[in-house]
Parts: sequence; C-alpha cells; structure tokens
Amino acid sequence: MSKKYIASAIVVLAGFMGSYSAQAQVNLKSISVGASYWQPSLDYWNDRSFLTAYNNGSGAKFSGQVIPTAAIEIGIAKNLSVGGRVGYYKSSASSSLVIGGITRTEDFSISIIPVALDLKYTFAQAPAPATTTGTTTTQEKPKDAFLTPYIGVSVARYFINNELNRVVVANPGTLSEKQSGNSYGVQVFVGAEKKLVKMLYAALDVRYHLGSYNQLTRTETTSTTEKVSLNGVEAGLSLRLKFNN
Repeated sequence: MSKKYIASAIVVLAGFMGSYSAQAQVNLKSISVGASYWQPSLDYWNDRSFLTAYNNGSGAKFSGQVIPTAAIEIGIAKNLSVGGRVGYYKSSASSSLVIGGITRTEDFSISIIPVALDLKYTFAQAPAPATTTGTTTTQEKPKDAFLTPYIGVSVARYFINNELNRVVVANPGTLSEKQSGNSYGVQVFVGAEKKLVKMLYAALDVRYHLGSYNQLTRTETTSTTEKVSLNGVEAGLSLRLKFNN
C-alpha cells in the first residue's frame, strides 16, 4: 500500500477532528450488522500465478463474494462520528493438473479480514420551520428524512491468510501449506440510511478499497515477492440500531 494514501487519510482524519474538537460530544451512536458484495482485484493470483494453469489451462480466478460485516459508531460532534468496522472475505479455486505425467489435485484458498477505522460525516437534516401565533413562537418537530446521506474515509488493516492443499497420485509431493500476514490500506465510502421503526435503520453503504500486500512465492530453487492488489468496490446493506441521532 502506497504511503501517500495512508498519509492523506491521516491528514483528513486530523483535519476533521481538529475542526470539531471544540464541540465534541462523545456518545455511542449505533451498532450494525450486514452483508456486502466485495470483489478485490487480487491481480497477481488471477492473472499471473499458478492458478492460470487450472482447468486444463483455461485458468481460475478468485471471484467477488458476499461477506458478513459488523460495525460500531461513536459520535464525537454534531454530524461527525468515528467507528470501527470488520468484514470477512473468503474465496477458493481448485483443479486437477497433469504435469510431467504426474497427476495432482490442488485447492487454493484465500481469506481476508478488513478492519477499518471510519471517519464519517452525516449530512444534517434541515430544521423544521418555526410558527408564530400572536406573541408565541413554536418550533415544529422535524419530520424524519426519507434518506439521510453520509460520506467518509477509513484507514484499514487487512489480515490475509492463504492455504494450499495438494494431493499427488502415486508420487511424492503431497503437501498442505499456509501463509499469513497483514497490510494497511485506505477506504472511501458514501451511503445513506433510512429509518424503519423507532431506533432501527436500514443503510446502504458503497466503499472503494485502496490497498495491496506483498506475497512471498517460492519454487524449488528461488523465492520472489509479488504485489497483490486489494483494490475494488464493496457495496452492501446493513441493519443499524441507533442510540443517538
């Protein structure tokens, strides 16, 4: 992940928090659970790795997946909040291969846990008009907005696990290998929420992931490092229990 993206996100976070520090009112704003569809690029695996030999040379690709998500939101000032969000992506590819007359079956899977620290700005609802009767002025109770939009930026950490299982028929070479690591990235997002009943809201969230990680690849004689992109759009729905609007 390029350092300039992380630096830019930190500057934005600091700027927002500095602007609102004088009117900060920390409170638990909401908790939510949901599901999103995320398709990270994973360009190395999909375009250049050994997976391209799968399925009789036609190749195999990791596809987008529906991932579960959970989040918590803390209000820090009017219309401004911070939050934590986590998801879980897993995809796999498998095939039988014949190499040098030796038949083997391989299954390769990858799992990614994106953990994000969100900074979110929720657009304010217009105040209700005031009415005056004689010498008395009353403020009408604001009506619930049909949709309440928001925008935000996140600093994210991605926890990655790979697993390769290989079965070789009547020859040595059967193995099970796991690798794990993590990397930082940035997310930008937009969304909107709608009140369903009392404290329960439905939310649509669309975010773009900007990130990558370095993958160690080995052969019998050499090892190299490949950059794997995590860039991609994630879109999903969630149910949000709001404690403070």
